Formats: sequence, structure tokens, C-alpha cells
Amino acid sequence: MIKSLLFLHLFFATLWVGGMAYTLLFLRPSLKSLPEGPKQNLVQNLYGRFFLGVWLSILVLFITGVGLWHGYRKDFSSNFLFHLKLFLFALMVLNFAYIYFFQYRKGKFRAIPSLIAINFVFAILIYLIISWIV
Repeated sequence: MIKSLLFLHLFFATLWVGGMAYTLLFLRPSLKSLPEGPKQNLVQNLYGRFFLGVWLSILVLFITGVGLWHGYRKDFSSNFLFHLKLFLFALMVLNFAYIYFFQYRKGKFRAIPSLIAINFVFAILIYLIISWIV
């Protein structure tokens, strides 16, 4: 059971973080050469699909994270770095909710890459924390 939870946790973390890396490192630079009309439609469709995956990732990461915490590493409860990781995850979720509800749903696509970059930095910090405490 623990191995299944760990696989799902890692898979959905990779889905979210990989999507952010793709957006920032490959998609955004490539879109600069497109005219504004087609670019707007493409970005809206891509973000729509990706953001569904992010919502699913948040749900699965929360459920599997609680399962791993209570079933695998109960000692995390007393670890400051683990609590920092939870705080960063909460910030990522709040930032994504802002991206989704106040940028994407209102058609304000310009600020989204900068906000995704913030979450990408938080994700890298989480990876560093986890590699340090596991």
C-alpha cells in the first residue's frame, strides 16, 4: 500500500512540476513568434488542460501525502523541515488558486507565467527539503 501511495505521490508531483517546467522553459519562449490571435487560443486551450491536471495533482498529493505521513513516516510530525515543506505546498496551492480563478478564468494570461515561476521555485525548494530529510 505504501509503495502505491509513494508512486502516486511522485507521479502527480512530477506531472505538476513538469508542466511548470515545460511552460516556463519551452512553451513561453516558443509562443513569442506567434501572432496574438492564435497565441491567445493556444494558450487558453493548453492552460485549460494543464490546470485540470494541476487540480487533480493537488487532490492526489494531499491524499497520498497524508497517507504517507501517517502510515510511513510518523516522525515527520516533529521535523521543522517537513512543516516548511507543508507550508510551501500550501503557498503553491494558494498561488495556483489565484492563477486559476483570478487570472485564467478572467482571461488575463500575461501574468500567469510569472506566477507559475513562483510555484516552480517553491517546488524546487520542496524537492530540496525532501531530499534532505528522507
